[in-house]
Amino acid sequence: MMNQKGTVAIETERLILRRFSIDDAEAMFRNWASDDEVTKFLTWPTHTDVSVSKAVINSWVELYQKPSHYSWAIVLKEIGEPIGSTAVVKQDVDMNMVHIGYCIGRNWWHKGYTSEALNRLVEFFFEEVGVHRIESRHDPRNPNSGKVMQKAGLQFEGIMRKSDQNNQGGYCDAAYYAILAEDYFAGKDKPSAPPSSNIATLKTSTELMFHNLHIAMDTVDWNADICDAPAWRYIYHTLHSADKFFINPSSWVEKDEPPFHSHMLDWPDTPTDTVLSKETLHAYFDKVRQKIVGYIDNLNDIQLSERPGGKLTRLGLMLSQFRHMYAHIGILNGVTIVNTQQFSPKFTILMKGQYHSRYYFLISNQLYNDSFNNG
Repeated sequence: MMNQKGTVAIETERLILRRFSIDDAEAMFRNWASDDEVTKFLTWPTHTDVSVSKAVINSWVELYQKPSHYSWAIVLKEIGEPIGSTAVVKQDVDMNMVHIGYCIGRNWWHKGYTSEALNRLVEFFFEEVGVHRIESRHDPRNPNSGKVMQKAGLQFEGIMRKSDQNNQGGYCDAAYYAILAEDYFAGKDKPSAPPSSNIATLKTSTELMFHNLHIAMDTVDWNADICDAPAWRYIYHTLHSADKFFINPSSWVEKDEPPFHSHMLDWPDTPTDTVLSKETLHAYFDKVRQKIVGYIDNLNDIQLSERPGGKLTRLGLMLSQFRHMYAHIGILNGVTIVNTQQFSPKFTILMKGQYHSRYYFLISNQLYNDSFNNG
């Protein structure tokens, strides 16, 4: 049996979770409820006027008298006003289960506030209310919500196909996460560790790959001849390939080409009158790197097995570019070695990074083939 406590005030390092009052309507409307981007994957419509926020808060205030009602304003101590909300959107008394939902204003995304709030609620419901199970769900197209759940200790349980609806229209899949009381209390005496994730490994390896390419760009003679083409064209070829193929080549259209692109410029063995400056290519390097790292940041492990173009998985697309980029980094570095007959200090650091990545590269070859053949 649950020991119902109702919406009591709860504090974390940076937040206060408390009951809403009608005075919060302006902040609710301004900070999150009126933003279509915030409500994109939610089940309630964007508020068109502050009067809607007032009506919603009034309905919650009336329910606060019930000890089984849980609905908190997420107040950021730093500014003293709500930046989001969290609530029990469903509960099963017979199963001692609560289902928690949450949302937070866009200005406070990616700062850990939502996971900080959910972590505290997990503690509250297990230790004070005595629930058996805490669960939550999200649209798989909104992977950041799943990351919040993982950081609070919830484990991915599966996807229920077309089992939900939200503001995207029609039926949608729902990815479910949960944590049991036995999981929570079993981990109380163990050192905390972040949940294992392939995404973290991919991000680290991708950052290293771009770091190695950047050093290769800095050390190579940009006009050095490589198979009758200047080295800078191989640099562009490498960056353009990552830009086009790392994420989803099937969605690439002409408007996605960089503004300085000309026909077949990305193929070094095709003659061209176009010459790209170092400044242009370094700017393009920064753009491609930020695009790809941002893409990885917004993925979860489930999505790695998806096939956005219908053929290769997301992981397969990534690993094919790892193989391609390191091949061209090797070409550029080989040219530098032949032309200078020495290693620069920078180049020594680079080679350490490449040797460190060699084992990963060999594994990625196999994973790429497995992804292509077996999914």
